[in-house]
Amino acid sequence: MTSVEPTDQSDMSLEQLIEASRHNFRTVEEMAASVIRTAIESGIFEPGERLPQDRLARLFDVSRMPIRSILRQLESEGLVEMHAHRGATVRSLSPDEISDLYEMRIMIETFALRKTVATIDDDQINQLTELSGQLQSIAYEAGWVEARRRFYRSFYSIGNTPRVVSTIMQFRAEVTRYTTELTNIQSHTHEALLDRVRLRDPDLAAAWLETHLREVAQGLREQVTALQTQQTTSSITEESGSSRNERGGFDSQAE
Repeated sequence: MTSVEPTDQSDMSLEQLIEASRHNFRTVEEMAASVIRTAIESGIFEPGERLPQDRLARLFDVSRMPIRSILRQLESEGLVEMHAHRGATVRSLSPDEISDLYEMRIMIETFALRKTVATIDDDQINQLTELSGQLQSIAYEAGWVEARRRFYRSFYSIGNTPRVVSTIMQFRAEVTRYTTELTNIQSHTHEALLDRVRLRDPDLAAAWLETHLREVAQGLREQVTALQTQQTTSSITEESGSSRNERGGFDSQAE
């Protein structure tokens, strides 16, 4: 397998992510689904960005049909929006949607965390500690997002049903493309969570998690609000410039 480890997280491109993933899947279709999902979650594809099916099909050397199917699946996961005339775009979240997602995350993740703390054993803590250590050795954003996904899926699988775990992972996936702007690959949130688990106190762990998620939600609301303001300002500026061009532009000699 080709090793791709850029020294800076922003250096990871879609092409590099494809190359790094090429030998990790049984089929090209499975690889394409994983790569596109990770590219969205890590910010390679930004909120609102178009996802041209032709270009994606060329990159993965497949027809448009499996790409269309993958985008439909990602739409059902809340990561993509399909438009009649524009095609697929990365779904953008409003501040209110951020708030709703985090309220739901607080309810289900504190519920699941209490069950995990109540049932986890020393061997499982050691396994999670090993996964946590692997996160610290990853040098680029996309790889870190994938490793963090594995950590939290393994974490919440302890003491919880697959339905609970899949719901948690879907909610996490919907906000990951925004949280990567607030955090970075040196984030130690997973270590802080393990520290609370080692105390074997479900209520203490749940209280810490709720406080943490509310702080993140507030930061994301501010980030998304600022982004929307910036986009509105840019749109007004572009429309104003277009209107001036239609009138022949400014007369540089006018006073």
